Amino acid sequence: MLDHGKNARPKAGAVRSIDGLSNTTRRTFLRTVAVQAVALPAASVLVARSGPLAAATLSPGTALSVPRPGDADIRPIVREFADPWLELVRLLREAAEVEHALMVQYLYAAFSLKPAYAAIAGYGAPGADDLLGVAVQEMQHLGAVNRFLVAIGSCPHLERQDFPYEPAIYPFAFHLEPLSRHSLAKYVYTEAPPDALDRTKAGPEDARFIDEVFAALGGERRPNHVGSLYEQILALMAELKQSGSAPKHVDIDGWTAAFEAIKDEGEIDHYLFFRKLFTGRHEGLASVAGGTANVWDLPGNDPRYPAFDVAVDPTAFIGHPGQIMDETALRIAWLGNLEYWTVLCLLDNHYRDGGDWAVERARAHMVGAMLPIARNLGSRGAALPFDSLSMGYAPGTDGAMSRLAILRLVREAQAVARSLGPELPGDFPWDVHADTIAAIGGDVVLAGFGTRR
Repeated sequence: MLDHGKNARPKAGAVRSIDGLSNTTRRTFLRTVAVQAVALPAASVLVARSGPLAAATLSPGTALSVPRPGDADIRPIVREFADPWLELVRLLREAAEVEHALMVQYLYAAFSLKPAYAAIAGYGAPGADDLLGVAVQEMQHLGAVNRFLVAIGSCPHLERQDFPYEPAIYPFAFHLEPLSRHSLAKYVYTEAPPDALDRTKAGPEDARFIDEVFAALGGERRPNHVGSLYEQILALMAELKQSGSAPKHVDIDGWTAAFEAIKDEGEIDHYLFFRKLFTGRHEGLASVAGGTANVWDLPGNDPRYPAFDVAVDPTAFIGHPGQIMDETALRIAWLGNLEYWTVLCLLDNHYRDGGDWAVERARAHMVGAMLPIARNLGSRGAALPFDSLSMGYAPGTDGAMSRLAILRLVREAQAVARSLGPELPGDFPWDVHADTIAAIGGDVVLAGFGTRR
């Protein structure tokens, strides 16, 4: 857990929570960081019951879910809006932040792995057999949430919560960290299905696994499950349809099936993948560290240990805590930031305006440019920092002006790449910037503003 101290502050409009719920049966996703800073109205608390939550019966200030026995330090979701559209948009935006942050953390974990563990890192194809594949699926979840936001009349949301402030809704404290037993325990818990870590319902082998997970988490406040947020989103979607206030052109039943699939993908495929990694039983671990019962039992300086000792929560912003100090690595990391920001701006443009060109170019920058940059940084003892862009990812007043902003951003990255020259890896795609400039229309005057190649 981060020590936020006197400067900690909750996000505006963050999920509120209620203390004092202990004898309950349902898992929860949301918890507060600084309860003292959140004004709680008199609220009606949902008591434990069997069956799905009936969101249509709840009013503002009512808890939408409650923790399981022993989870006294985890707080329930509290509804803020009676209007189901407003409440659905609020939770969808929270889900977008969570999916974005999980994607980044899984990418960082993949980039921390040594070359011998390339099978664990993966190569960028979506799937639940390697870290990059899982990260890409989180990107797909992020895309689904954003497309649904746009479908129901809201705007896409590409922001994510960042350190040093832990938000009031989050599966666990956001950290960019190398893969380890501890980080894997968090990922296991976060993706776990209902009751998967309930020791009272476990056989001997599962009970040992559960004990190991909680031992690895140590004194850190336990993270929360992702799936319960989607439970609330699904309940609100049903309420929106039942109330007749859903936009007429939106296929709520189709979107419901899509979000149920997202929930299942996390609670089944991702959970099982992280469980295999945590227990050392993934074939990509055993094939390298043969003869070791669990590779995570090795000391960090053992050559067979999977991850490099890269920094936790690095940044390429000069003068900030955690700044990358090596000058060349810092410049490469800044290029990585520019590529990351380009990806997010392209995705925002895609969600708002449609068309495949933007999402295709986003994939080119993510897999083509970011991956070799990240691996290069790992070989230098540094890491891709995934810094947040303060101006947001839709910086223009309209679509044309946002495309112009992307054009400027891509040219900035192109200039930095050219200045680095031979410092970049041999598989860096030198045509990626020119191709994106051409796709945007680099020689076109956009919205009255001249551009230059």
